Amino acid sequence: MIFRKEIAAETAGAYDTLAAYFQDVRSFFEVLGVRFSLPEYGVRLRPIAGNELFSNANSYLLSDDSSYPYYLWLPSWLGRFYIDADRIGEGQRANDVRTAHARHIAFVWPWLGFNDAYVKDAEEPECWFGVADPRPQDPHETVRTTAQSLFNHFRLEHTLDGEHQGWLTGHFTPDEAVGRTLTGRWHLRRVPLSALTSYYEVEKNVIQPLGEKFSALAAGTDPGRRPARPAANGRAQGDAGRPEADGAARTPGPPRRPEAAPMAVRP
Repeated sequence: MIFRKEIAAETAGAYDTLAAYFQDVRSFFEVLGVRFSLPEYGVRLRPIAGNELFSNANSYLLSDDSSYPYYLWLPSWLGRFYIDADRIGEGQRANDVRTAHARHIAFVWPWLGFNDAYVKDAEEPECWFGVADPRPQDPHETVRTTAQSLFNHFRLEHTLDGEHQGWLTGHFTPDEAVGRTLTGRWHLRRVPLSALTSYYEVEKNVIQPLGEKFSALAAGTDPGRRPARPAANGRAQGDAGRPEADGAARTPGPPRRPEAAPMAVRP
C-alpha cells in the first residue's frame, strides 16, 4: 500500500481548512502586535525573534532526531514571546537583551488541542498565554535563547503548583540531562480558540489579562506572586538573586552574535 484512497480523497479539503487556520493564526498575531505596542495596560510589549513564529514542526525530513517515534510535518503548536519594550536599549534588538535584564517574558501559544506527549488532549483548539519569570544559569543568556528553552521544555503537568484568581501557576525545574537550565516561575491561562473570534473577545480574553498580569508582576504587586525563598546562604531568591539586583550593570551588555534561528521544536 502506498497512498490510502480515503485519505487521498479528503486531502484537498483538509489542506484548505488547515491553510485557513494558519491564516487566522497570522491575523491573530498581527492584532496582538498592534495592541501590545500600546501601553494601555501598563506596558508595551515587543516580540522576540522578529516575524519568526516558534513551532514544533520545522522540517520535512523523512526521519530526524526526535525523541518520539512519529513524524510531525505540520505544527500543532505555534508561539510568540514578548518582553517589555522599555528594557530594550537604543539601537538594540529584542533578541539580544539579556534575560536577567528583561526579567519577565510574555508568551502566546495557539495549540490545535491534541497529540502532545505532555498534555492531555483538550476538547477543542486552545490558546495558551501567560508570563514567565525565568532565571537561566548563565547570567548572560539572551531572551532569544531563553524563549526557545521555554517553548521546548515547558511541562504543565509536571511543574504546576496550583491556581490563583484564574491563573495557573508553576515553577521551572532544571534538568541538565535534557537541556533544561531554568529556574523561576510561570503564570498561565488557557482559552479555547472559539472564544477568540472577534476583536472584543481577543481584547478581553488575551490582551487585557496578559498586559495587566505582566504589569503587576513587573511592579511586584501581583497577589499570586510567591514570596522569595531563602537560599543556602540565607539570602532570598527573589529579585535579589538577579545579577542586576546585586549591583551588576542594569543596562544590557554589548550585543552578542545572534543565536541560530531554526524554529523551536516542541515534542
